[in-house]
This record gives sequence, C-alpha cells and structure tokens, in this order.
Amino acid sequence: MKLTGTIFGFLLGMFFGRNILVAVVCALIGYFVFDKPRLEKNEKRQKAYKAFSKDANYNLTLVDITFSFMGYIARGAGRINEEHIGTAYSVMQMMQLDENAKKVAMSAFNAGKQPDFNVDSKVAELKAIIGDNDAFIDYILEIQIQVALSDGVLQKQEHDRLIILAASLGVSVQSMERLISIRYSEMMFSQRFRNSSYSYESSEQSSYQHNSNSSYGNSYGNDQSYGNDNSSYNEQYQSQSKLDAAYKVLGIDKRASDDEVKKAHRRLMLKYHPDRLASQGLTEEMIRMYTEKAKDIQAAFDLIKKERGLK
Repeated sequence: MKLTGTIFGFLLGMFFGRNILVAVVCALIGYFVFDKPRLEKNEKRQKAYKAFSKDANYNLTLVDITFSFMGYIARGAGRINEEHIGTAYSVMQMMQLDENAKKVAMSAFNAGKQPDFNVDSKVAELKAIIGDNDAFIDYILEIQIQVALSDGVLQKQEHDRLIILAASLGVSVQSMERLISIRYSEMMFSQRFRNSSYSYESSEQSSYQHNSNSSYGNSYGNDQSYGNDNSSYNEQYQSQSKLDAAYKVLGIDKRASDDEVKKAHRRLMLKYHPDRLASQGLTEEMIRMYTEKAKDIQAAFDLIKKERGLK
C-alpha cells in the first residue's frame, strides 16, 4: 500500500516546521487529500474486478445489466435486426460466458427492449457494483455503441438512448458524442479499410440468429420503426475517406502537426496497453476487445505516417 501523500506531508512538515507535531499534521493532510481518495478508488476497482472476473463466474448481475442496456439501445432502432443479435452474441463469445450466463444475458436483452425498461434502476445497480471506475464505464459504453452501430446506421433514438445512458453514468454529452464519433470511424476503418470486423462469425452464431425459437429472435418482425435516423450524421461517416477515418481513429484533426499525430498515437497506445488496462481492474476478456482497438489505432497511425512521409 503506497502512502505517498502521507510520507511526503510528513517530510515537508519536518523540513519546514522542524516539529514532530507539525509533521504529523502535514502527514494527515497528505493522507486525507491524496492517499485516501486514491486508495478508495483502487478498492472500488478491485471490487469491480472480483465481481466481473472468471473466478466469480462473471457476476450474473453485471451480465444482466450489460445485456439489458444492449437490448435498450438496440430497440432504439425501431426493431431488433440480425446485426444487433450478432453483436450481442459476439459479446457473449468475447466474455466466454457459460450456458447459465448466456441464458441470463438473453433474458436481460429481451427485458431491456421492453417499453417499461427502467434505465435509472439498472444504472443504480451498476454503480453499486463498480463505483466510479471509469474504465468499467467506458467498457460498458463501448459495448453499447458497438450494438448501436452494428448495422452501420445510427438511428435517432439509438443515438438519444446512448446519450441518456451516458448521462446516467456521469459521462457528459460532449464526451459521449466524441466516443461515438471515434467508434464509428474505427468501425469504418476496420471494415472498409482493413477488411476486417469486430464481429465473430460462426455456424453456431448463424443458426442462433435464424432460430425462430430464439429468445432474441422472436416478436421483432412486426415492430414499427421509430422513424427518422441521423441522416447527416450517418452520411458524414459513410462518405469519409480512408485518411479521414484514420485521423478520426486517432481523435485528431487533419491539420494536426506531426508532433500532435505522434503524441495522439502514443497516448492511445498507452491507454489501451494490456498492463495499464489490467491495473484498472479490467479482466483479460475485457482487454481482448481493446486489443482489437489497438490494432486499428496502429494501422491508422501507419497510414498517416505513410501519407506524411514520417519515419
């Protein structure tokens, strides 16, 4: 346990006050101002890690919350389509859920798409488990964005529901819009320019999607569409060039300097480094999704370097 603030406060007190009482007071200030908040945050991260680790069999409450959010977001498209179902299934594979957890996930997805689904209640459940662990919140929002974008079109109510969910989790509209924008560009870059996809494909998934008795698959055919989509939003990203997408993957403007390009690349590669993610409480299964993001970040950087003639 590192008590950097406490030790530093004590040393400062001894140096300037030359009195043990002053040193103790300064040590206490260092503890309560610097060390205690950090220790509490680490404790919450460890709690979240244990709750969502393989040893805990993927705490079924978290599985329920995550997939109910997915159903809620997907329903914003007006009807659940095969792309939504495929993404939900690929997340199950990524998490390596057992059969019992899969049943919980399917039931939760269906509950989330119901008109009376209570987002605030589920958010409260989530916060009780993970606290203010930003890494977990980002991870869960990443999954929801992936669901919304799974069919390549962001419908207006999908977008609105993403914003509502983000706000409930303490994420600003601006931050969420930026996350959606970056994720859209990553998808475009991955699928159009790297000829790859985040989705898993298997015969098992295919049969699952087309099974008329599937918990996901029924009762959607006659759903009425909510209507208007974000036309300008979708057109903006569908029409972007390979190089445009690369810059957006790095989260920078085409007018950025060479140094800014390099700094953005370093910052993102550090952010998604497996060791750093593990230190934030994410499990190996969660890190796996970010490994794919890191591949696209590197590919985008390589493209920009080539276009600019950087070494």
